[in-house]
Amino acid sequence: EGEAETPTQKKIMEQSRHTIAKMLVTTNPSVLTSAQMMGSIKPLLQLVKENDSTDLERFEALLSLTNLASAGDETKQQIVSSKGISILNYAMFSEHEMVRTAATETMTNLFPHEGLLSHLRDASKLRLWVAFASDFEENFECARAAGGCLAMSSQDKDIALSLATLPTYRDMVKLLLECGNLELMHRVMVVVMNMMLHGGVAKQKTEETGVIPFLDGYIRSYADGSGTKKGELGFSVQEQEQMSVTLDLAKEIISKFG
Repeated sequence: EGEAETPTQKKIMEQSRHTIAKMLVTTNPSVLTSAQMMGSIKPLLQLVKENDSTDLERFEALLSLTNLASAGDETKQQIVSSKGISILNYAMFSEHEMVRTAATETMTNLFPHEGLLSHLRDASKLRLWVAFASDFEENFECARAAGGCLAMSSQDKDIALSLATLPTYRDMVKLLLECGNLELMHRVMVVVMNMMLHGGVAKQKTEETGVIPFLDGYIRSYADGSGTKKGELGFSVQEQEQMSVTLDLAKEIISKFG
């Protein structure tokens, strides 16, 4: 370590990090060289970590990190090895809604890195993700990201077991199944499928949510040509496609476990 930074030097470094963040928010990672991507990660994480950073600076740094995390295994590894998990986890507790959301999206884009999976196997860490997924009325974007991460990561048996131990798991499943938003319903149905496939406690705790009777009723109400209620919903073409996906998944769950 050299001499401590002067206030002027610190301000210049902060501005340079913010410039990187602003540039990378809208830049497709595929147009960057490996060196450019890898070299950007530590300054961006530092901007998220710094107490003096503004919420806007953190938000833009997190958006850039979200893009970089999606670029491939190499950037995921660089984020994790740069203590990114702990920095991003801290940012998920931000009082600013958009910072929380962007941090959650960045973490989700680290899947399936072992560093993220290891983090989520800890029930005390997983609890936050369940809370975010359940809070769709206050912050839909964050709930969607958290639900997506749970859908993917619940394939891991240890994460599924940790999820099953949380008292809030039951409430999350019920809330998301009944929320009426097809994206969130699809995510929680994937969680349900994964948990049921694991068997044991994960399956037992999932069955206790009442998911099987709910999905059976959902199929009876909306599936196939007879669906008297389906035509009354006024869905767009995209929403009709999403509904078909959720119905197919519901049928698969019922056929296996109903």
